[in-house]
Amino acid sequence: MTNMTNSKLLHAGIALMGAGAAGIIFAAVMEIQTGEPIYLLVMKITAGLFGIGGPLFGLAIARKSKRK
Repeated sequence: MTNMTNSKLLHAGIALMGAGAAGIIFAAVMEIQTGEPIYLLVMKITAGLFGIGGPLFGLAIARKSKRK
């Protein structure tokens, strides 16, 4: 694959993970409003942290590859 194709794939992956993280945050807010049990909320928050960490990791890889 060319460098441009890898860049597009990286950007698409980051966008999808970011959208997933936004959905998890929305679900957590809705659970707070409806009064769901706390363990369900904790599961969503931890999944959201992975969803936010994924794009940050991807950005770090992208910046590292640009420096070379």
